[in-house]
Amino acid sequence: MLSYDGFRIIKSKDGVITAYNVTEGRVDYEPVIKYRIEKKCAFDPTITIRRGAYHEDKILCVAILSPAGYSNFRDFMLDADSLWIEFDDSESIQQYPITEISQLPKLSDDGRRCTTDYDIEYISLYTNYTPIDFSSLLGWGSNWGGNYGF
Repeated sequence: MLSYDGFRIIKSKDGVITAYNVTEGRVDYEPVIKYRIEKKCAFDPTITIRRGAYHEDKILCVAILSPAGYSNFRDFMLDADSLWIEFDDSESIQQYPITEISQLPKLSDDGRRCTTDYDIEYISLYTNYTPIDFSSLLGWGSNWGGNYGF
């Protein structure tokens, strides 16, 4: 599992693309390759036949936000047609489509809860993925922030 600091969630809603930066947070990225068809060979059971490879990556994010900031972040994610996640791996920007939010903490009932670490788990399913250059769409350059947008 690879670990990175800071991430950006990009959403598309009715053709409008917006982003939410989480500069204080951590991303644990676990790439997994699965196969649509996986079976043993009829003549030699030690050989496994695999076809239709796809990626099912698990991305665990820990966002350090205030309760009000988490409420805004949650509303931002849940009101989207499609989502992407971007994070910096010190050499380039990694970008993956989000197909499922499998773990999302509940909202606190009021300001009495002082938790600032929110664990969010995303699932990304894709076969071949070509990253989208959101920096030109959102007006961010490679010098925005310290390194690759963060």
